[in-house]
Amino acid sequence: MDDRRWKVGELAAATGLTVRALHHFDDIGVLRPTDRSTTGHRLYSIDDVRRLYRILALRQLGMPLSEVAASLDGQVEDLELAVREQLVQVEHQIELQRQLRRRLVALRAAMRVSSGSSIDELIAVMEAMMQAGYFTPDQLARLEERHREAGQAGFARWQRRWAELATEVTAHIEAGTDPADAAAQETARRWNDLMDHMTGGDRGILSSMYAAMDAKGPENATRGVVGAEVWDYIKRAFAVGFGSTR
Repeated sequence: MDDRRWKVGELAAATGLTVRALHHFDDIGVLRPTDRSTTGHRLYSIDDVRRLYRILALRQLGMPLSEVAASLDGQVEDLELAVREQLVQVEHQIELQRQLRRRLVALRAAMRVSSGSSIDELIAVMEAMMQAGYFTPDQLARLEERHREAGQAGFARWQRRWAELATEVTAHIEAGTDPADAAAQETARRWNDLMDHMTGGDRGILSSMYAAMDAKGPENATRGVVGAEVWDYIKRAFAVGFGSTR
């Protein structure tokens, strides 16, 4: 039996989380330490560490922090359902990548036997490259409708506001602000509100947008609005728990 205990600072250093994030996990009941020292400091057991890594694994699947504890403490079927839903998304992404590969192979063959390809062929491939692995056809249709509703002026306002929030995050980074700090969490809240407005509150579309930013790099996915450092910081702010209870 392993009786080792980790102090909160030791566990934070080992996992890359902040002490404040672990305190937050304790406050909301997702991860409560097994013991306390005689002076009242948190002490984590090996079982606590295992639970923490399960929590982080579920967060990587995109599960909101508010649902993580229920999945870990509930029935096996609850966790199986979350994994099954994620698997459906992955399989859909694989199929889109296969479609893209077929289009690219056909386009390359056409280019070899002619002086050039039609603009329609090139556009079809470009659309597939943009869409593959990130958005379902239904999500793309809803996004297009949302953009039509906002109009060009509205879309430009979204972009400007997003750039302003990215600048605000950069200021937090330069000031060394902990992502769990109240000021950083307020920025994260406003970021989340803007994303809700841009996507019409569709969390599936938002998850796909964030997946594209992770896969393609935030600079490419947002056309330079969000840099890698800003994206990493805002994700750490969200990991503390902001937005997961909405």
